[in-house]
Amino acid sequence: MKFSFCAKAAAVFAGFLPFTTVQALDAAQCAALTKLSVPATTITSAAIVAAAGTVPQHCRVDGRVDTEIAFTLGLPAAWNGKFYHQGGGGFVGSIPSINAGLTRGYASVATNTGHVGNGVAALDGSWALNRRDRQVNFGHRGIHVVTVAAKDITQKAYGSAPKHSYFQGCSNGGRQALNEVQRYPKDFDGVIAGAPALDWTGLMVGFNWNSRALRAAPIPPEKLTLIAKAAAQRCDAEDGLTDGLIDKPLRCDFDPAVLTCNGPDGPNCLTPAQVSAVKKVYAGPSTSRGKQLYLGFPPGAEGGANAGEGAVSGWQNWISGPVNGNPLQYTFQDHYLKYFVFGNANYDSMTFDYDRDPRALRETGAFINAKNTDISAFRKAGGKLILWHGWADHALMAERTIEYYEDVVDRLGSRKRADRFMRLFLAPGMHHCSSGPGPNVFDALTALENWVEKGQAPASMLATKYVNNSVALGVERTRPLCPYPQRARYIGTGSLKDAANFECRGARRDDDDRDDHGHHDDDHDHDD
Repeated sequence: MKFSFCAKAAAVFAGFLPFTTVQALDAAQCAALTKLSVPATTITSAAIVAAAGTVPQHCRVDGRVDTEIAFTLGLPAAWNGKFYHQGGGGFVGSIPSINAGLTRGYASVATNTGHVGNGVAALDGSWALNRRDRQVNFGHRGIHVVTVAAKDITQKAYGSAPKHSYFQGCSNGGRQALNEVQRYPKDFDGVIAGAPALDWTGLMVGFNWNSRALRAAPIPPEKLTLIAKAAAQRCDAEDGLTDGLIDKPLRCDFDPAVLTCNGPDGPNCLTPAQVSAVKKVYAGPSTSRGKQLYLGFPPGAEGGANAGEGAVSGWQNWISGPVNGNPLQYTFQDHYLKYFVFGNANYDSMTFDYDRDPRALRETGAFINAKNTDISAFRKAGGKLILWHGWADHALMAERTIEYYEDVVDRLGSRKRADRFMRLFLAPGMHHCSSGPGPNVFDALTALENWVEKGQAPASMLATKYVNNSVALGVERTRPLCPYPQRARYIGTGSLKDAANFECRGARRDDDDRDDHGHHDDDHDHDD
């Protein structure tokens, strides 16, 4: 089915605007989309949704690819001529909101990646038990097939194909983004991978290690604040500024042993067992012979004590655990090992053997991990990739994203060649995907659009920290985010809270964080 008036409108405007402008679908035309013929796709409903707040009027199309890969596609009344796919977090299991794309005028889609999760859907992996098809759909296939179907529907509805296509996701959504770049290089012109869980199997081993360490020596929330303050006191000035942010966490040599109790346990000190647990999280998992299996977390993300943010914003939520509950890292590794790897709902993940069991993750890693550094097909197709990560991320370590970036650079042979299509931005003091004591709100999508559509590579991105992370309370500070290995350097005058007083400056190759920390992809085995 094709609406000729849409095609006519597209032709009229194509020569005058940077995007296609088409006439909005009315209620009847929207409803008629249920009759479209799209390969392997069933459209179950299509109806007009009225404008609400910043979300414009749009035709909402619900459907599925195959039998289980559900999606929602929004076709805005004022289409900008472009396509947007929103990634999903955790184990997904529900359809993410498409409002971020709709607000900007994109034809916008999102998917549950082929299953429905129980309870808090993103935390549930039980759907994967003995279902390799669902596992593969979650791993990479679901995003791709929904993208193909949604583009087809968009073209048939408006009468013209999207001029540009973009994908954006954080955490698992960042992993989805990199899998698109690596496995389906022609799906998108531009991709944003925020805090990507690219090395899923390595992460799960690390999550297991942290869970074991903190179960052996639980750390209450007030002690997380204690640790965070001590780490900041030791390492805040490492970058030459005392501004409440640890800008070089990989160089932070904070030793939690300085907090060891001199006598009985108390709220202002750590027991020897707690010191050992913190050191294990910093160090990362290893075999009984000391072979490094995965990265550890650098100091500085234990709690939000220096920014008026409770400890729950740091380790308590992800690593040490809420009171009378499990931390997110425990839940993710537990469900992954039970339902994906060992196929046993009764498996006790706290019995995982670091000498023997990591190799069991290889099979699932083949379709879940997004570690392939050969992204030449994406580069040759003209694609542009923005990577970003928060330095104070307590869920996924920024160092692994740096490693991936550096390994792509090494494969290409030069950073200059990589910079033509890929850039990495690191945000000091930013937690997982949002929040944190540092500037943590920035517009990567506009930066990507300017790169793809105007050839303007992002030289920096302005990041904002709002008071208590609330826009309504006003701006607390701003700072430019610089393409790695550059950093935002203070010019020597003016407020430390104003981005205008910072500039992006380059770092020598031997000053890169990867070289400082001594970790390379071949220094530790993420799968074995």
